[in-house]
Amino acid sequence: MTLSFEDLAASIREHLDPDSVIDLTRELVRVPSDTAEGEEKAAAVLETFLHQAGISTTRQPVESMGVNLIASLPSESDDVGLLFNGHLDVVPPSSSMPFPPFDATVKEGIMWGRGTADMKGGLAAMACALAAIRAANIPLERTVTLSAVAAEEQGNLGTSALVRDGIQADWAVVGEATGLDLIVAHKGVDRYRVIVEGRSAHESMPELGTNAIMHAAQIITVLNKSLWPRLKERVHPELGMATYNIGTIQGGIRRNMVPDRCVFQIGKRYLPGDSPDAIRAELEEAIATCKAEPDVRVSLVREPEFDRVPHPPLEIHPKHPLPHVLSATAARVRGETPRVGSWGAFTDGALLQAAGIPAVIFGPGDVSLAHTDEEHIELSEVVAAAEIYAIFAALACRPEGMTESF
Repeated sequence: MTLSFEDLAASIREHLDPDSVIDLTRELVRVPSDTAEGEEKAAAVLETFLHQAGISTTRQPVESMGVNLIASLPSESDDVGLLFNGHLDVVPPSSSMPFPPFDATVKEGIMWGRGTADMKGGLAAMACALAAIRAANIPLERTVTLSAVAAEEQGNLGTSALVRDGIQADWAVVGEATGLDLIVAHKGVDRYRVIVEGRSAHESMPELGTNAIMHAAQIITVLNKSLWPRLKERVHPELGMATYNIGTIQGGIRRNMVPDRCVFQIGKRYLPGDSPDAIRAELEEAIATCKAEPDVRVSLVREPEFDRVPHPPLEIHPKHPLPHVLSATAARVRGETPRVGSWGAFTDGALLQAAGIPAVIFGPGDVSLAHTDEEHIELSEVVAAAEIYAIFAALACRPEGMTESF
């Protein structure tokens, strides 16, 4: 028998305990998972919750950076279905946070602390969604899987490991903090070091040396005047134009020496259709226009972590069934249609999409609070996320498929 949306939603709500969502968020936030050891402890908290809900899990080691925890609700056919993805790790807290960073202090319905928004609220909501579907005994034709991944904050290593091991799904939802809006596009990231080598000399006899800092400054000037303006020639309707940034520069060892080495780091936030090969080519072209002295050597080196894990853009059409149905589900649950748009941050969704899994970003919390002293999350939003995740997963993976008219 086909359940109507109302009957399906009622069954989910009956088996989704808001207090459990809040309790699991609290337990996860109380684990300082800014280290590999902490990530494993957070995985253990999640593992215990899922086992108590009758959901089996597996662990996947991630280099020396912790573990991925993978849990699935089995289906009648064992066909792949929906993947929920969220990360276990957090950035370290500062000494200026208004509440102890790992106490999960609750004031007037808001939980404060490191990881509340980024993204243990979303992770707890996803785990509770799986538990509610299982408790409601909703039949599934395709599997619903949760991947709680390690080392997202350190180069997206956890989801990269999932992809290398052949994770499969029809669709993916990454639970980063979007305020329950729907993110369908973001830029890719690529980063390089420009290494300029000259010749050292005494400051009083600069003619005997070659100043690497001065030559690096010439290269930066060329990049600024020739390469930067070309970015305006291509504007994406959602993402705007690509951007370059020079984030660090280091050179010289003593103030009374002509510096023989200068290194600056340059990154590009790039648009769909661009590629690391094209980025390298345009940087090399700009660098080559600088008139180098004979004994100046310039090297362009891609940052190792971007060789190991490419960071492509994310783009999925808003009318694709994944964002369309998720948006419609959220609208019926909350009584308001989520905004569909883009943002500036990179996410694991791009890695999943590059592996052939269409992905969107949708989760509780405010991304502008991530990594800040003021990080917090509204608990009502976490509970709403759990309800939306559960209903959407049940719709996406039930035997009759997406037959519900929105």
